[in-house]
Amino acid sequence: MITEVSYEEKALIAMLYIVDDVNFKNKIKNIPSKYFSSLVQEFFKKYKKYELEGLSVNALYDEVRFRSLLAEALDLTIVSTENNLEQYIKGLENRYYKYCILELANTPNEEIKKKITELHAEVIKENDKSIQVADIKNIEGLFYEGLEENDSVKTGKFRLDKYLKFTKRDLHIIGARPGVGKSAFALYITLLMAQKSRGLFFSLEMPLKQIIQRIISSESRIELEMLTNKDRFNTLDTEQKKLVKVLFDKILKESELKLYDGNFKIDELEEYIKNEKEINGVDFIVVDYLQLVKSNKTSSRYEQITDISIRLKQIAKDYDIAVIALSQLSRDIEKRVDKDVYLADFRESGQIEQDASTILGLTTEPTDTEYKELMKVQILKNRQGQLGVMKYFYYKKNQTFFEA
Repeated sequence: MITEVSYEEKALIAMLYIVDDVNFKNKIKNIPSKYFSSLVQEFFKKYKKYELEGLSVNALYDEVRFRSLLAEALDLTIVSTENNLEQYIKGLENRYYKYCILELANTPNEEIKKKITELHAEVIKENDKSIQVADIKNIEGLFYEGLEENDSVKTGKFRLDKYLKFTKRDLHIIGARPGVGKSAFALYITLLMAQKSRGLFFSLEMPLKQIIQRIISSESRIELEMLTNKDRFNTLDTEQKKLVKVLFDKILKESELKLYDGNFKIDELEEYIKNEKEINGVDFIVVDYLQLVKSNKTSSRYEQITDISIRLKQIAKDYDIAVIALSQLSRDIEKRVDKDVYLADFRESGQIEQDASTILGLTTEPTDTEYKELMKVQILKNRQGQLGVMKYFYYKKNQTFFEA
């Protein structure tokens, strides 16, 4: 590992503190960590951790390990421009590969060929992440690696895990019309997975307070409307209030889940995922919902949704995570006597059907009991399993699901 801190590294650290432009800062934070010396790698990891936890990055001044590094960086006279940024990154990249070549010079002859092959593959991957090269004579390791990569994120529910495999490196879509319960179903699955895996839930529709109310309602079986304001909450009995407290103090603290709400651009989503993956690790993310994510494209709505779908698929591959995205469906369903969902009902882009490994369509219908509905979970596409229908009783009042 590189130990000497370069001028370029100090200049980039200075830019982080003196530049206000978020996109400019993100470019610095997205520089591959391998280009940095060991101390600067540690600094960037801490910097991102502070940001994720909502702490001030100025607190890094007080850490003895970084004190002289920050003092030297902020003492530099630099001009923060895109050209300078690109030059610094290129300088670090060149230094890294020179370091790799010097390492080769000290490598025993029998290992040099293997090291050069690995370095060549690394350069190809760096230039284009979508390209992968494998010699047919040496694919055994890739085969076994593929078995591990296709591990799905488990819910712990036998039927869900048997028929729906939320595999990593894949995009999974859950579609429904408004009011059917797709957010509730997504939260149900998310909470199950978060018991054993680390996940991120991005809400672009509901504020965090409403999401938390739904979670507490689902986990406690207390009606949602009793958790939406202080007056109603105060009418709960002692045992119910105690149950809510237990949920916060113990049960929910054991879940590996982080919640976000906001109007996210696709680049911002990726930045949060990248930082969280690097610092804490991530197994899956849930996006509620796909059509509300902002694209970088300013073209037609069709092309924007196409871009979002492609990017979510790429994020799944690049960060080795399962991406579950909710999707709004076409109004055409409401015009039909047959209320079943078809792949053609997914709004605004056929790219969703192409990119997704799993596509679920949700519909509900009344039952003979007033307080519950029958939710049909139609498996419309399933690369890792079979098609079909799973049925759940959906208790809307407390956001719970039970197999029918």
